[in-house]
Amino acid sequence: MTNLKRHLRSGAALIVAAGTVFGASACGLGGDSSASSSASGSDTVNIGVIYPKTGQYAEYGKLFEEGFNLAIEKVNADGGVQGKKLGLKYFDTQSDAKQDAAVAPKLVADKSIIAVVGDYASPASSAASPIFQQAGLVHYGFNNSAPTFTDTGDHVWTPQIGQDKYQQANADIVAKKAKKISVVYIENDWGKQAYEYFKEAAAKNGTEIVYQSSYLADSTDLSPILIPARDAKPDAVVDIGYGPDGALVLNTLRDKLGYTGQYFGGQETKEFLDLAGDNANGTIITGSFSATGTKDAKAKEFVKDFKAKYGNNPGNFEVTAYQAIIDLAHAANSTDATRKGIQKALKTVTDFPLYQGNGGTFKFNQSTRRADNIDPILLIVKDGKFEQYEG
Repeated sequence: MTNLKRHLRSGAALIVAAGTVFGASACGLGGDSSASSSASGSDTVNIGVIYPKTGQYAEYGKLFEEGFNLAIEKVNADGGVQGKKLGLKYFDTQSDAKQDAAVAPKLVADKSIIAVVGDYASPASSAASPIFQQAGLVHYGFNNSAPTFTDTGDHVWTPQIGQDKYQQANADIVAKKAKKISVVYIENDWGKQAYEYFKEAAAKNGTEIVYQSSYLADSTDLSPILIPARDAKPDAVVDIGYGPDGALVLNTLRDKLGYTGQYFGGQETKEFLDLAGDNANGTIITGSFSATGTKDAKAKEFVKDFKAKYGNNPGNFEVTAYQAIIDLAHAANSTDATRKGIQKALKTVTDFPLYQGNGGTFKFNQSTRRADNIDPILLIVKDGKFEQYEG
């Protein structure tokens, strides 16, 4: 649900990489899951991927694939897991709750799958979690920032920063820039929950919310809610939503309504920057990673490898996808490359390699099944690019 106010929106073709056994197409609900993965022989174990290759969140699916595929290359180049190759089996769900619930039994039935990663949006992921929980299959919701995501059971885990922490960081930087604000947020479970966390933190900081409104995810004209947001004469406007929403809010404010004040919103994606154009400059968001700001040695190596492969720096969504595969490979190599081995490792291993935040390593809080030492960072758009912001 990643920047983090919008750690959750809008896949790309798989590639054949040296040293890996990969298929070339992603499958949908009706497809053969083996078509999108490594070979199904006994020399390979797989991680199942539920993600939006198509649909309104396809931009995120593309970013995830880049991180996943690079991670698989690294794991297999380093020897795989317990003497076996590690592969991926992709399932396109469009990050839709109904499709997630429908495809989950297919992953459970595939005994080569030792863990599942995804989906993009927390509501979609949560629709599949009970099925994985019942089967004893780890569901690793690497992008799911809803604090209630892991409530389903002990096989549901996430290294993602929770919205409670993201929105505290968001409210703190807003308080440094504004005393009165207008807030708009996406009308779904994630958006409503994130807004409540933000509102609580803003109140503690003494920031006055002079106007607030939700909007539907498929909205095309937000003028009816943004006119009163502007007319409330705020020092800043805050959007809690996804990337395309953030661009629509920003462009409406700047181009149609003449608002020139500070803006907080959007996500760290090329899509957001392309849609918002010059309007994006000065926008501040919360995030978990900066390719140009990280000081962690392995994170710098990841950035170098990513840029060599794809021609650009990775962002928050690519690094969280990459780390998810590295995490699970580390788990398998610490115990066994089995479903039970992955679960045991998440409960006992204390040195998972951390690429986000300040790097280092992390472990899981066994009560919440969330990473216990990853903190948000701030990002700002300068000259059409995101960079780390020390506010």
